[in-house]
Amino acid sequence: MTRLPFSSFSSFSGLFRDYTESPAELADFFNGDYRDPDALAASCTSAASSHANRDTLVRVMQAQADAFGVREATDHLIQKLADPASAAVVTGQQLGLLGGPLYTAYKALTTIQLAQDLEAKTGRPVVPVFWLEGEDHDFEEVASAGLLKGDDPGKITYLPDSDDQVGNAIGRMTVTPGIERVLEDLEHVLPPTDFREELLSDIRDAYAPGTSMIKAFVTLMERILGPGRIAYLSPDDADLKASVRDLFRKELDDFDSSSSLLRATSAKLEATWHVQVQTDPTNLFIHGDGRRAAIDAIEGGFQTRDGETMSSDEALARLEDDPGAFSPNVVMRPLMQDWVLPTAVYVAGPGEVAYFAQFKDLYDWAGLHMPIIYPRASVTLLERRIGRVLEKSEQTIPAFEDQVDKLFRDMVLGNMDVDIEEAFKEAASGIHQAINDIKPAIEGVDRSLIKSAEATRAAFMKEWSQLKGKVIKSEKQQHDVLRGQLERASSALFPMGIPQERYLSPVYFLNKYGPDFFSGLTDRLDLDTSAHQVLDI
Repeated sequence: MTRLPFSSFSSFSGLFRDYTESPAELADFFNGDYRDPDALAASCTSAASSHANRDTLVRVMQAQADAFGVREATDHLIQKLADPASAAVVTGQQLGLLGGPLYTAYKALTTIQLAQDLEAKTGRPVVPVFWLEGEDHDFEEVASAGLLKGDDPGKITYLPDSDDQVGNAIGRMTVTPGIERVLEDLEHVLPPTDFREELLSDIRDAYAPGTSMIKAFVTLMERILGPGRIAYLSPDDADLKASVRDLFRKELDDFDSSSSLLRATSAKLEATWHVQVQTDPTNLFIHGDGRRAAIDAIEGGFQTRDGETMSSDEALARLEDDPGAFSPNVVMRPLMQDWVLPTAVYVAGPGEVAYFAQFKDLYDWAGLHMPIIYPRASVTLLERRIGRVLEKSEQTIPAFEDQVDKLFRDMVLGNMDVDIEEAFKEAASGIHQAINDIKPAIEGVDRSLIKSAEATRAAFMKEWSQLKGKVIKSEKQQHDVLRGQLERASSALFPMGIPQERYLSPVYFLNKYGPDFFSGLTDRLDLDTSAHQVLDI
């Protein structure tokens, strides 16, 4: 494994680079140093002690595991959460097509690793949990999967058969017959391997028409990670929402305070770093009639973004009668998560680290223990053929963040010991001068031989020009080979200019390296996630 500092890349924010490389600078915005074993152990104790009653949680998780078809595999993890001494390491992600980009798997693998590590060190049960962000309604954001066809990056996209489901929570959508186009595209893109047919069969089973999108995602994640290694929880559950009714009521009653706290913290962050989340009151959505709409505070009550108005009393009465109709936005989501789960640590991507920096005061406002925020493993998978290109070109992975044109130009200019055109031009002037110098002697012997001298000059210069052409052609061919190698490496490392982990689907590597590929990475990933990891495969 090679480790590269995040500061060597331009694609990570300054806040994230500081959090991973000098977190003391951001200590005031978080609840503990993720690198400190004592802080992690203390967070496990605090999380466990603040969640005495877990009956609803366990019952909901078991019912959902039944619905997802993973009860048998994951029940041992859910049962651990019934123990009042247990804590959770949690991560979450949207329901990306075919499991989403690679980083979704890396988040889950880091969560599994960290839970095992903390359980061994603290002696208490520590459960890895994947929070299924199925209430998000931006289908376009999760509807594509990035793959390589040969060396060419591209995406396959799932388009619903109609607009009926657009705007609804993705987890409430069902797979339609239109998925067949995705599967046909996938068959066309994936090259033949020993693992291809079994993988395609598993994907067809997971995304069978009529299956809920959330079940399809869980089914494929189990295939990617290995069965029973992480428990799953969807917030889109009426009983779970009922258990957080007090939190939602507090937001409806006191959104001025939560909004003010968020703005104040954001202003402090902006003085040095950036602000990831900007929202207007309130931090809730409402479900109904196949749509999910944000709730805005207006004078005397609330109004949804699609035009429904409610007085404050009406909104509170609706919450009392039907808590399942409400759902959290990006600000309220982690508060709901840590209201229902004994979360000691949350495994976050770079963007999530940035928005958690805004939330510490909100946890205090809600009366919740804020978990330690642990960066997920950030990884580049380096195949041998690409590793050879790096060795031959003497380039490092961060160099490929630049456009290939710029990298190619810099390498050609940097490696050029001599300007071929200029070298031939200078040498040719010497040849001309030599013939000019000898002409007086020729004329003194036999004036008629001057024409022969000029003919010799012309013939020589013709040969000279042909030699120059051959040299330039050879140089160009070498450059073409170099450019092809750089383009091949760029497609693998930064497809479409995007870091590999944010673009490529795990399916690409499962097809090449087999069903146990990602479960096998567990022992290879470093739990010290303060630097980007490069794994040779």
